[in-house]
Amino acid sequence: MTTRSGASRRPGSPEEAPPAGFRLGAVCARGFGVVFCLSAMLNLVVPQLDRAGSFAPALFGIALMIAGFVVLGSRQTAVRAVLVYGAGLATMTAFLLPGVGVDSSATLATVTALSSMAVPSLLVAVADRRSLPVVALTSFVPMLVLAVVVTAPSGRAPFVAVAVVGGWIAMTFAGLWLARSVRRADTGVERLREGYAAERRSTETEAELRYGARMLHDTVLATLTVIAHSGVGVRPGALREQAAADSALLAQLRTAGTLAAPLPVRAESAELPESLDSPESLAEHPPSELHAEVETWCAARDFSVTWYGPARLAATSAQLDALTRAVIQCLENVRRHSGETVAEITVSEDEALVRVVVTDTGTGFERALVPAGRLGLAESVEARIAAVGGVARVFSSPGRGTTVLLEVPR
Repeated sequence: MTTRSGASRRPGSPEEAPPAGFRLGAVCARGFGVVFCLSAMLNLVVPQLDRAGSFAPALFGIALMIAGFVVLGSRQTAVRAVLVYGAGLATMTAFLLPGVGVDSSATLATVTALSSMAVPSLLVAVADRRSLPVVALTSFVPMLVLAVVVTAPSGRAPFVAVAVVGGWIAMTFAGLWLARSVRRADTGVERLREGYAAERRSTETEAELRYGARMLHDTVLATLTVIAHSGVGVRPGALREQAAADSALLAQLRTAGTLAAPLPVRAESAELPESLDSPESLAEHPPSELHAEVETWCAARDFSVTWYGPARLAATSAQLDALTRAVIQCLENVRRHSGETVAEITVSEDEALVRVVVTDTGTGFERALVPAGRLGLAESVEARIAAVGGVARVFSSPGRGTTVLLEVPR
């Protein structure tokens, strides 16, 4: 499918951004050319100000070269380089006009600077082209001939020729070095981009696997564990409902992927009281999503929970979903491992955090002795809270019960 950017730009169109090598080369050529042309202009005018009128054609040509260098690289670099080169040839030809001749050290220096430094700076701008050797040779010969012809009357033509040859060779190699450096930099950037993409794919795959393992642990494996224990402590209707929910989850994972959107969270009622500490308050007002899910889970497993704290939770849908599932997993751990069927849940919040504390007075455990492959605490609680920017802390010791502190930012 063609994207909008692909539809609006065609390769080779004027709007298409030039390669990095062209852009950098054009910038360098622009700097070199402007500096050398200004130097040549000042060297021609300042020492011989009284003859400035006779040098008008040459000064006009240098001014055109400066203007060409200034706009070099903004668009159509190769075409503008050709135009600047033509202005350079015209400027050199202007020194053959009557009354202009190269008859002083100032004019000689100007011609040398133009032919050996300013004009060959254009090679840096087009150094990315494979035809650079041909371009350099075909543009070098006319400039060399003009420089020799213009400076022949002064007797310094051989020295000017040497300067021209050296300048063109230096600028050619400078352009080649710059183009090669840009290509190496582009290759490095592309490899970094590919490495980043591969790492991102790997991270996403790992996240999908962890998410799938977490969901299966909280649902399907939990149901299988209940079945393995002959459904002790769970009413038959609840077991059937849980199995149906597990079937729906498996279908969702198979069709939508493991990173599908979390299950929708119902909006809390605007009429919720400030707290749900009393049964009368629970009966009079509908509970929040956290309370409703936990109470449904407890009713299906003959588990009892005592609530403390406010009913309203200033958390996002994703955070509320994570807190709800983490709390249910904490209660599941209490039911399976602590020997208790009661727990306390304390909800609190301030300007920065929403906190949920799950406490039981069961047998407790030693965290260091929990096998590394167990997912209940590491994935279903800690990793789930961390995924929404929060943190989970576990405080427990053998014989002293367990307290799990869940915190998510507001």
